[in-house]
Amino acid sequence: MNDGSIFAPDFKEMPYWIDAARGPNAPPPSGPASLPAKVDVAIVGAGLTGCAAAHELAKGGRDTLVLDANEPTEGASSRNAGMLGWHSKHYFTELCEKVGVDEATRFFRELRGIYDITVKRIHDEKIDCDFRRNGRFLGALTPKHYARMRREYEARARILGEEIDFIPYSQQVEMGSKRYHGGVVVRDNASIQPAKHVRGMRRRAENAGAKIVGQTRVTAIRRESDGFEVHTARGVVKARDVMIATNGYTTALTPWLVDRLVPINAYMVATEPMSENLTGSILPNHRMYADNRRRSNYMQLSPDRKRLLFGGQVGQRPVSLRDIGRRLQRDMTMLFPELEGVKLSYAWTGRCAATWDYYPRVGVHEGMHYALGYCFSGNAMGPYLGIKAARRILGAADADTFFNRTPFPYAPRYARSERLMEILMSYYTWADRPVAPAA
Repeated sequence: MNDGSIFAPDFKEMPYWIDAARGPNAPPPSGPASLPAKVDVAIVGAGLTGCAAAHELAKGGRDTLVLDANEPTEGASSRNAGMLGWHSKHYFTELCEKVGVDEATRFFRELRGIYDITVKRIHDEKIDCDFRRNGRFLGALTPKHYARMRREYEARARILGEEIDFIPYSQQVEMGSKRYHGGVVVRDNASIQPAKHVRGMRRRAENAGAKIVGQTRVTAIRRESDGFEVHTARGVVKARDVMIATNGYTTALTPWLVDRLVPINAYMVATEPMSENLTGSILPNHRMYADNRRRSNYMQLSPDRKRLLFGGQVGQRPVSLRDIGRRLQRDMTMLFPELEGVKLSYAWTGRCAATWDYYPRVGVHEGMHYALGYCFSGNAMGPYLGIKAARRILGAADADTFFNRTPFPYAPRYARSERLMEILMSYYTWADRPVAPAA
């Protein structure tokens, strides 16, 4: 298939979410603002975590500066799938066996609380982000996957009270694809427009008095007797406290954190506008959708129901986005053959990060605060742990959380290799390959 049959004439190598949030008549980003000589708190990273922490600190009376190497809010916080739930890379049943039912239940109940806090903030503060409490369908591409999924969610429903609908193959009407051997609907999950969400979080931080400056890469952080010197290409800022909120974009600026994070490349495409008859036939209930393979595909319709936003190829080393588009288009038409010939309008990438034990982390190392390692749950977890880090800086009694646990384990060097990550993910693609249901 040649490029002309895959890519729309207006194809863009940028996130659909960011383009849609800017609007057709948006002015270009302004240049970076001037830097203050001194602040109470300097935060590195202006995504969900940094903006949430900045709001909390400014509201608490701290003079707060947020620095970003690129355009604020336009990192992974604007590039993800727009899923909002209480997701974890840990299976609840396996965690019960490993650490006991009480500890596993505590972990998952805090996850649920984090989701509820996020939803309440969106509603109470009227953050315009196309929020829809529409549930999530998790599909099984083999009978073995469905059996495992059924065991997991039966336990979650029984012990955690999670509201689940089981969908066997004979009743699978959640997706128009014939590839799925059934699945589950997690009722209390939602979708958001992530670029609008993080922009709303930025506005609330700035309205509280925080200063957010982009195009200002931090080159060094040096500890002094009375705080820190934060060095940038545009000058030096003295800060009493420093917080790192860079997640998948963490660099050698903080080597201790680099050694504990596994950065992962993720990719998405968005189709050209389609008829609602076609989009309604493939995803009739306008939910969030994913499968339970280790290298999964995930998707939703755009808020106007005209485009399919489709993700996958997680862990692939950075290559041409057109090449990624071809691969994702093959994945897409494997699931939905009727989309053969539908063109792609957008392709993009973003970097998330996992920890070696799959627990996100908030804490302090050598005087610097951090919140990161969200393991694919950043839309809810990022703001929550940013606030917890800010509460610790403020000396608040409610800064404690399950996620300030120690130790923070070292991630072996091989796990941080993009080449080895690609090999591992390619193996998962083969090992978890779909099985066609019996006719």
